[in-house]
Amino acid sequence: MSTEPVTEQPTAGALKDGRRAIALYLTSTILIVVAGLLGPSVVVLTLTNRHAWLPSYWFNAKPNDWLVTVMVYVAILLGGYGVYLATRALKHGWAPRVDRLVALGIGTTAAITLVPPMASGDVLIYAAYGRIMSLGGNPYTTAPADTIRLGYDPVIAATERPWQGAKSVYGPIATWIQWFSSWVGGDSMQLTVWMLQLSVAISLIVTGLLLLKLVGPNLPNRRRVLLVGLANPLILWTVLAGAHNDAIAVMFAVIALVLFRRHVFWAGVMLGVAGCTKLSIGLVGVAMLWSLRADRSRALKFCLGGAVSMGGLYAVVGLQAFQQARSQTSFISTGTPHKVLLSLLTLFLPNGLVRTLLAIASWVGLILVAILLSQVFPKSIVPQTHPDDRTPDAIRYTAIYAIAWLLTAMYSLPWYDLIAWVALAAVAASKVDKLMVIRTTMLAIAYVPGRDPNARQVAASLSDSLEWFSARLRDTICPAIEFGVLIGLIIWARRGGARWWPYDWPKRKAKRVTEEAAAH
Repeated sequence: MSTEPVTEQPTAGALKDGRRAIALYLTSTILIVVAGLLGPSVVVLTLTNRHAWLPSYWFNAKPNDWLVTVMVYVAILLGGYGVYLATRALKHGWAPRVDRLVALGIGTTAAITLVPPMASGDVLIYAAYGRIMSLGGNPYTTAPADTIRLGYDPVIAATERPWQGAKSVYGPIATWIQWFSSWVGGDSMQLTVWMLQLSVAISLIVTGLLLLKLVGPNLPNRRRVLLVGLANPLILWTVLAGAHNDAIAVMFAVIALVLFRRHVFWAGVMLGVAGCTKLSIGLVGVAMLWSLRADRSRALKFCLGGAVSMGGLYAVVGLQAFQQARSQTSFISTGTPHKVLLSLLTLFLPNGLVRTLLAIASWVGLILVAILLSQVFPKSIVPQTHPDDRTPDAIRYTAIYAIAWLLTAMYSLPWYDLIAWVALAAVAASKVDKLMVIRTTMLAIAYVPGRDPNARQVAASLSDSLEWFSARLRDTICPAIEFGVLIGLIIWARRGGARWWPYDWPKRKAKRVTEEAAAH
């Protein structure tokens, strides 16, 4: 392997931070893997019909609920601190070898893929939807509970409450991947789930490698992509360890960004495919479209491509799939400041009115935060390859919209942060990195154990003390810190010179006309 030239002499502090960051990345991964190897617990899912020689692998150690929970808490905290140290070290000249960082990212991803999913039971419902489809049913109109009432099925029966009564809210691409996993896994929940884990792992690796392609040969930029994107332990925990299909949607969105440089129609097609995995990825499409605002012809081609793929794919599965995908827009998740406000305001106002007011406030907040960030957010590290290349702008606006959405949305979960981290990896370093580390770390901790305490597999071992502690993390401490991050971001933007409404169009137009007249 060839050595790489160092463009800048790193400081002693940068070298120390860099070594500590790598150690923390590895330690975080080891703790996650060990938690998985201990077997079913309040954190680790129970997978039925096991094949001992096939992944995932675990021992039936029956660990204490506090032991495995604290182990994961520590893994998340160390991982978050590692990301902070890595970004700081890179900023001061730390220059690790790119090939070693690639190996770190792929190696840690592979290690976590070999143990059972953790924290969230979402992957079990993915498996159930695939099973329903493989049995000839329609997951958009049939809930797992409907199938259970017709007779016992080893995969569908393994789903956890409260999701047994939920119909699929995912797009056709996600549903077909779930069907394929079920076709391979048969009546084994273990093998079905591992196929889903594998699809997530492959998606994360492909995303990281595509980001390397986007940023080009610049070594400092490639290091940032790998440490903030591919090897990021916060991503590995929130997305991979829970086998969340957000990774698949983001992979297709990044493919769209790669195509965006020269083929806007096909970029639109691929963005539509991403939206047919998970509808919320559409904010990347908004960012790409906004970057084309001065070129109506290319913007129209992009929209046409998206309409062709989304319209065609949703037509195959039926309109009910799209209606289901939109059904989550009125939900409010625990861990957000909105949930706290809902609890307080419903003491004085009707629930429906409060939800409407919070929805309006969220949309207004998203727009205002996006306006602030657009004025001070750092530039993308993706180079412009030709005069019409709007990829750098598209990535920058993706990061802006993603962060604004995550911090103001009524329904926000730890794995939703993936799109923000992927975009941030391709944007120059700033204080936003630190704020996002705080947000994702806190939200990830708040969702450990992360499963409904009334679920059959959890109820036997979840102690009252852990249930109380995790509930307070989620409904009290997390919303306060999330709100603090939002305020911190606004203060940072304002101190950087951002204004709430900077678009004084009449004055700017008059000034431009005067300058043009003077020039002539």
